[in-house]
Amino acid sequence: MRRSMMKYYTTTTKYNCGIDLHARQMYACVMDREGKILVHTNIQGNDFAYFLKRVEPYRHDLTVVCECTFNWYWLADACEEAGIAFVLAHALYAAHIHGGKNKNDRIDSEKLAHLLRSNLIPPSYLYPAAKRPVRALLRQRMRYVWSRSELMTHLSMNQTAEGCVPALKGGHNRDVWQERILAQTPNPYHQMAVRCDMDAIRMYDQLIDKLDGTITFHAREHQGLEYQLLRSVPGIGEVLSMTILYEIDTIHRFPTVKDFTSYCRLVKGSVASAGRIKGLTGGKMGNAYLRWAFGEAAVICKRAHRLITPYAERLISKHGKFKGNAILANQIARSVYFMLHSGQSFDAERMIRVIP
Repeated sequence: MRRSMMKYYTTTTKYNCGIDLHARQMYACVMDREGKILVHTNIQGNDFAYFLKRVEPYRHDLTVVCECTFNWYWLADACEEAGIAFVLAHALYAAHIHGGKNKNDRIDSEKLAHLLRSNLIPPSYLYPAAKRPVRALLRQRMRYVWSRSELMTHLSMNQTAEGCVPALKGGHNRDVWQERILAQTPNPYHQMAVRCDMDAIRMYDQLIDKLDGTITFHAREHQGLEYQLLRSVPGIGEVLSMTILYEIDTIHRFPTVKDFTSYCRLVKGSVASAGRIKGLTGGKMGNAYLRWAFGEAAVICKRAHRLITPYAERLISKHGKFKGNAILANQIARSVYFMLHSGQSFDAERMIRVIP
């Protein structure tokens, strides 16, 4: 019989607390090992001091669990400061375990406490608090890049709508590009719109350059070896290497290469019954930023390396463009996993030997 791949947290404390966390309130439920409810209350304003007051009789031997939503950072940090064990539950896995007909904050907190005391919490990774601000800066940089790209596309579309051929961008010289667009647009209102868009693009240029310098310095200062190893992969430059570094934190959090590629959204799950595969699932489980990074690396890598190019063309010819690129991205991710574990630079010949 095939063993389930889902992993569960094993609690060691006498009391267990499930918290259904929201932006302005949290519902807490404390149980003992037998499942007796000791505290079940709604805490307005996420008042952690009041929470500590309510759980004071059990605080000496207590574990707290909440689902991995967008606002768990402060609760994890507060529990650590208070000396309380904290578990982050994988929201998608937990939903599959305790899904029911009725659902509200009171029921959710109780079910989380039951799952914790029964050792049925699928844990999610607790990203270190010290590195979270740098990762947030990197994600903010990506949002700026996407916003800048949207503005640049908007300018080109407006030129096309006026019956003009979109002006050449002129590299990174925004002044040249602006003059070319203005030369095609005699209307003063259109010219004003162009100048506003170009001012916003220049602002994003400055912000992105500023963030690049700060994040690159931090990466070289604190993870210099890993940063240089990633830069040895064709197709992975400064931005992609920093994205990979700060999204995974440490490669040792992944026991196997399959765990890593699954987290990178490069492996899809399957639904099988009676020996037949009914469909695919789990496409959204994992890290979207890593999926983007390795997808970009695959597209650049197949153009940048003389040994990888013919193999990439063979994959695309056999499987199609989308699946071929996905297979190549998977192999690059596998290579990165073993590189970071062994401390060795990228070896293209070794990678292409295992490409199907």
